[in-house]
Amino acid sequence: MSWNHTHNLVSKNQATNLEEHISDSLSISPFLGENVIDLGSGGGLPGIPLAISNPDKKFFLVESNTKKSAFLLNVSTKLQLSNVTVYNQRIEDIAVDHFPQNLDIVCRAVGTAESIIGLTKHLFQNRNTSLRLMKTCLLYTSPSPRDGLLSRMPSSA
Repeated sequence: MSWNHTHNLVSKNQATNLEEHISDSLSISPFLGENVIDLGSGGGLPGIPLAISNPDKKFFLVESNTKKSAFLLNVSTKLQLSNVTVYNQRIEDIAVDHFPQNLDIVCRAVGTAESIIGLTKHLFQNRNTSLRLMKTCLLYTSPSPRDGLLSRMPSSA
């Protein structure tokens, strides 16, 4: 938590309920494919707990704030998470070819569903890309480059 004092990684509420937030982060794990973008990674939720519990999956932590990205890089290095890549960029500035074809995008407390879809729309050029918005139980999927599908995730998500 020493990084939190200088980098404002998580709110005071999150800091006091950290176990609950980690558990919440892990709740989406069964629904994820092998390649996952954590959009707006901030203090590492949900990306870091998911990367620890899923060493066979690749995680791309995208955070535009330099201090928060430095924290994510420090944590992933100290924990030897070889399945984590940190991007200190805005998602809309990262070319689609930086990511694998089959891709899940997860985000937690980033913005409205509409704004997130707008920021990530270029990533839906990849076949089999899904957007999983935590707390809303909304799943946006593009099974082909031409069309999209909006549906509800199972209530256990």
